[in-house]
Amino acid sequence: MDTAFGILGRTALRVDGIVDEGWGAPQLRAFLGALLIHPNRRVSVATLKEWIWPDEETAPRHPMATLQSYATRIRRCLPNAEAHSVLAADDGAYRLEVDRAEIDLYRFRDRMADVRAVLQDGRSRDAVVLAVQAIDLWRGRPLDDLSGPRAETRRIRLLHDEYLPANTLQLEVQLTLNEYGEVLGRLNDLQEEYPHAISLAELRMTALHGLSRTAESDAYYFEFRRWLLDNGDEPAADHLRRHQENLRNRAGKPDPLSLPEPAAPPRQLPHDVDHFVGRAGLLQELDLRTTTKTAEESTGCVVVLDGIPGVGKTALAVHWAHLAQHRFPDGQLFINLNGFSDDAPVPPSTVVDEFLSALGHPPDRSVDPRSRRLALSRLLTGRRRMLVVLDNARGTEQVKDLIPLLTSCVVIVTSRQRLTNLSIGTATRRVRVEPMPDAEAAALLTAPLKDRHIGPEDQDHLVRLCGGLPVAITILADQIAALGVQQIPGFARHLDRRALLQDIGDHGDGSATVHTVFSLSYQRLAPPERRLFRLLGLHPGSEIGIDVARACDGRTPMETKQSFGTLVGAHLLERPVILDRSRFHDLLREYAASCAERDEPAEQRSAAERRMLTFYLHSAEHANRMLYPHRLTLDGLPAEPGVEPLGFTSAAQAASWFDRERFNLIAAIQFAAGHYHDYAWRLADTVVIYFDRHGFYQDSRTVLELAVAAARAAGHREGEMSSLEGLSKVCMILGDHAEAQRCLETSLRHAQADGNERAQATTLYHLGRLQMQRGNPAGAVDLYERCLEIARQIGDEAGLAWSHCQIGAALRTLQRHGDALFNLHQAKWFAERIGDQSAQASTFAVFGAVHRDQGELHSAMAYAQQALLIAEAIPDLEITVQAWVTLAEIASERTQPDAVDYARQAVQVCRDTQNVSAEAHAGDVLGDVHLAAGEAAEAVTAWQLAADLFDRIGNPGRAAQIQAKIGKVLP
Repeated sequence: MDTAFGILGRTALRVDGIVDEGWGAPQLRAFLGALLIHPNRRVSVATLKEWIWPDEETAPRHPMATLQSYATRIRRCLPNAEAHSVLAADDGAYRLEVDRAEIDLYRFRDRMADVRAVLQDGRSRDAVVLAVQAIDLWRGRPLDDLSGPRAETRRIRLLHDEYLPANTLQLEVQLTLNEYGEVLGRLNDLQEEYPHAISLAELRMTALHGLSRTAESDAYYFEFRRWLLDNGDEPAADHLRRHQENLRNRAGKPDPLSLPEPAAPPRQLPHDVDHFVGRAGLLQELDLRTTTKTAEESTGCVVVLDGIPGVGKTALAVHWAHLAQHRFPDGQLFINLNGFSDDAPVPPSTVVDEFLSALGHPPDRSVDPRSRRLALSRLLTGRRRMLVVLDNARGTEQVKDLIPLLTSCVVIVTSRQRLTNLSIGTATRRVRVEPMPDAEAAALLTAPLKDRHIGPEDQDHLVRLCGGLPVAITILADQIAALGVQQIPGFARHLDRRALLQDIGDHGDGSATVHTVFSLSYQRLAPPERRLFRLLGLHPGSEIGIDVARACDGRTPMETKQSFGTLVGAHLLERPVILDRSRFHDLLREYAASCAERDEPAEQRSAAERRMLTFYLHSAEHANRMLYPHRLTLDGLPAEPGVEPLGFTSAAQAASWFDRERFNLIAAIQFAAGHYHDYAWRLADTVVIYFDRHGFYQDSRTVLELAVAAARAAGHREGEMSSLEGLSKVCMILGDHAEAQRCLETSLRHAQADGNERAQATTLYHLGRLQMQRGNPAGAVDLYERCLEIARQIGDEAGLAWSHCQIGAALRTLQRHGDALFNLHQAKWFAERIGDQSAQASTFAVFGAVHRDQGELHSAMAYAQQALLIAEAIPDLEITVQAWVTLAEIASERTQPDAVDYARQAVQVCRDTQNVSAEAHAGDVLGDVHLAAGEAAEAVTAWQLAADLFDRIGNPGRAAQIQAKIGKVLP
């Protein structure tokens, strides 16, 4: 039987056989989580506050009321859960009555008791199976919905007292079964979370010895023991030493070779970098990662400097080495491994021989390579103050056999490749070298130019083109230094990213360009990765998800995913926080696009572009249908062959995708507007409802202006009208009533000429909204009723719902409350019939306003709160603001202190989203509630801003009414 409640991760609720971790809002899950920690026990409101709202500032003003609301919502879910449970209120406390066996924490403990029992019977294999089942109940960080001191203390105890010992016990049993490889695989995951757990360190050493990988075990032992000593844990270090000695004694391994000390310390560092600029944070990080707690005392370690091509990894390593060379009196070794070079990569055997020579012991060619490695290891063991720089590594294979030989040294490895596998067994410390910030990039650009002055605007332009890459900056500075002073402004203004990439630095003498630097990485790729890289250069957005990469590539998901990972590992794509998403550096993106133009046939480029647009269009359509099933859509385009758009199983999943892909969708529409008109307007028509509901009004305007032109260019009249209607709506919100009027007049002419009744009704509806915002409710009613009549004729129930709602709002303004309520009841019936939650929320908000006008404040508050609950859940910011304004008016009538807060929230959201029309109304109400609270000065300030906004959007009548209110208040 599966568990019904989970707290070993997020607070999960098992409903209908599915563990749902996102079944409620975070605070709601935290409430249930706090009760599950104390099953069948009274938990007081005070204790629940400490668990749910550890920061007093985040606690609600009335926690008891909030908890009552949470309890009600949880009780609605409990009857559907697989476990029988009851949430009871108990005199200022709550108690969750539940069988502990239905909570994953207690099931875990029962399973671990079974593990120990079968071990006593000698059934090791059964013990492993039971332990795996127990550990699988942990689905992430325990109590993940809870924060604060109480939760953190409990979380640490659970992890260190139960989770870690359970894993240790499982792995110990597996070692007795000689499952060394399986143990190492599990340790690779565990030691990311618990890198300094000595029990796991001992398990790793045992597993490595079991696999006869003694050299790796030795290297790991030296590294880990050094960390223990550096952190003052000598007892643990001695314990680890005894464990290592026992392992070596059992294996019968001899000591390494003994060689005399070198005559003089090697000094192999290249010359320091001229005009080295900035990188203070990275230099400090290198200091911290290569020293113990005692200042200036170096400790053997491996630090990998990785990053995109041309980011300055070698320059940073060499400059730091020169600054820190006094810490390495026993010598510095340096070798260029030629991992990314026109020359052949240097094999590990050559590195060993080079280092032996540098240490005064030329290699004896009659001695086998293994003995020479042991000789180098012995020479370096005990020389705790030596630096080794392995520059320009091609991959882990080139250095992995060298690292165990250098355990007493500070080793700096630079690579364009992300050396992920190197961390296994070596405790490698990774430092990612990022592009320079603008200030440092500007300093690097101007440092070698001496008296060559660059104007501020030109300098900013050049710095942006280089994208913080020192190689590009240095090449560009060299070019500028060769120009006359009068030539610099013209050169700077006309330079673009493509010219910087391909032309700057090309003097016909083999000088490096940025293009050449990048091509060293590109040419190292296998053909499938090269093709994916250049095709992704066609992607219009800044971030690239693995799903759209598959659409672009046209291969199987597994093939594309492997190639995608290879590009990330090579730093040709950079991975942001979200897994399976990456981005290009701007210059690398330009380089990829140039490779596509050069290496990919035109028809193949076009096919890849259409596949990408198909993916975005059809995925957006699927998300749209999940979120807004009542919304009518225009005719679509067939999917390109081989493209698998995303499907969505919940509204939350669809909304998350829209939010994550927002900027990519905008970029795709902008790209399609110039090349693929049919995609441009359809994609815009699909995404704008999400943009509008979430307050991204400027984004809506941007894509709808493109959509109008694209639909017109494609000759799709219905698409043009739909885009014009959407554009009119967002222009009204942003306060551009003149543009809204122009759009609607054009749309209405087209609709009447084509006999398109649905488009006529939609246009009349928006014209009615425009009249309302201009202060003409009577004119609005006429337009809404014309819309209503057409909606009846064509059976448009969504049109009927919204028309009745807006007629109700207009009649309320005309103080015809009875007629308003009749229309609102009609709107409610249609909205509920078709399941349009936005129409329901808007109708409830107007209901609240009408009841408030009639003095029925209790009913008014209930309607307004229901409107807010629905609008916030959808979400729909425009209706959320409408509900807040209504609540502010009602709360002010009831002399509640929340009135000002409601109105301020409404005003702030309007400002954040640039909803000018709604901000004008909300500001007027804010002034009213300030005055009702006795805050005359604040009222005048709010009114004046509102009056200015009403003037701006073309409603002088409303502005004059507000000015009259100001005149009555001011002396």
